Amino acid sequence: MTGERYTHRGSPAVERTISEIVTRAGALLSQRFAPGELLTLALIGGYGRGEGGVDRAGGQERPHNNLDLMLVVRDAPPAVLKGELDRALEPLRTEYQVGIDMGLVTLSSLNRAPCRVMWYDVRHGHKTILGDAALLPSLERFRVESILPEDVRDLLINRGTLLVINELLLARGELEAESRRALIRHTVKAIIGYGDALLFFRGAYHWSYVEKRRRMAGRTDVPEAFRRLYEEASAFRFEPDYAGFAGRDLRAWMSETRTQLAAVHLACEAARLGVPTLDWSDYPKRALRHALVEGGLDARAWLHKLRAGLKSPPAVPVKLGKRARLGLRLGGARGLMAAVFPYVTYGAPGPGREFARQALGAANTSDIALQRAYLRFWGSAGDPNFIHTARKLGLTLEDTPS
Repeated sequence: MTGERYTHRGSPAVERTISEIVTRAGALLSQRFAPGELLTLALIGGYGRGEGGVDRAGGQERPHNNLDLMLVVRDAPPAVLKGELDRALEPLRTEYQVGIDMGLVTLSSLNRAPCRVMWYDVRHGHKTILGDAALLPSLERFRVESILPEDVRDLLINRGTLLVINELLLARGELEAESRRALIRHTVKAIIGYGDALLFFRGAYHWSYVEKRRRMAGRTDVPEAFRRLYEEASAFRFEPDYAGFAGRDLRAWMSETRTQLAAVHLACEAARLGVPTLDWSDYPKRALRHALVEGGLDARAWLHKLRAGLKSPPAVPVKLGKRARLGLRLGGARGLMAAVFPYVTYGAPGPGREFARQALGAANTSDIALQRAYLRFWGSAGDPNFIHTARKLGLTLEDTPS
């Protein structure tokens, strides 16, 4: 990795720091494997692309985001191994005060995986720390034109969930400094995620953040207001400037941003579902019925859906129709979260709110009740690590007596 950059605009000092971290992480992790078991250890994400962000404070620079590591192993390891590897990295997290996330995948499961945004990004944007440097670039079936559209939808929902978290932060009243930083960071990530999805459905997605920024700036089929929003978020991603938000009314900023993102989401779903006149009024039925044709002829995607179909479907008494109900079953938790998302996040009106209440087990159809129920569901079916985030931010996910 000599001579390769980790950040877009960081100093030589922060580049050396990141290099030290990943080199030491590689040495720690390699000790846990017998020869030939670990095929590749790679740095992925923004720093793997060479486009990571840098936080500047007190005249010093440090990584702004977590470092993302991915291990490719030959055979399925013991269930306890991931926990052991994660604990082995804890001294580095403490010493450098930086988050280090780690994923572990077998070569066989990687070869069976559907073409998702993540795998396309990883194939092109990574740095090999240990092992076979040719392995990830050789995965040629992970091409941009092969990415499953429903995976891009899931990417948007993943980033959009940060907006739901922000709403609960705002509901507490005055924000302390750390909550303000979290809200700004979440909103920036959401803007970029929505913009990336829009680029995909406009046929312009790319693995590089720098290239996506350039492409978005040149789009004449994207509203100027959103292009400005995406540009501001992209600039923040590379060089976070929280002080620049000191005088901004974050509540008003969030409201305006949410309105713009709702329009972007609708445009993406109109393209994905092939319904140019789409609105949120009957969105759940349309989205759930579409689950029956998602994946095309990709056997891997259909295997995933069949596995979801074998699980007990959510108890939703509201009338959906046979096709939508089957789509609800095959779409699994991801499909359900996508179907209720506009009512949870944008306050979209209509019968979809009652569908969301029943599907999520919310106390009522108020915004706060739907948001709390959605995040409870997200913590159990979307992101198992979310409960730790909720505790750190002091979020209340249970309904309070009226």
